[in-house]
Amino acid sequence: MCTVTVKVDKAVLSGIRPELNTTAAIRQWAQQQIDLRIQQMVLDDDETMTIEEAREMTLAAVREEYAKL
Repeated sequence: MCTVTVKVDKAVLSGIRPELNTTAAIRQWAQQQIDLRIQQMVLDDDETMTIEEAREMTLAAVREEYAKL
């Protein structure tokens, strides 16, 4: 874990989301946003295929297609 400092325009944010009117509420909201983004990054990375996996899938598809002939 690490700690970072983020500057937020409290007036603008609470104008958009009135419930975010305290530093504690903004801190909790910001943490949730960061946690969600990190989870999405993990999912995106898991969906990425290596070149070896792509090659294997392609070869399997070609073999299957030629087996039909």
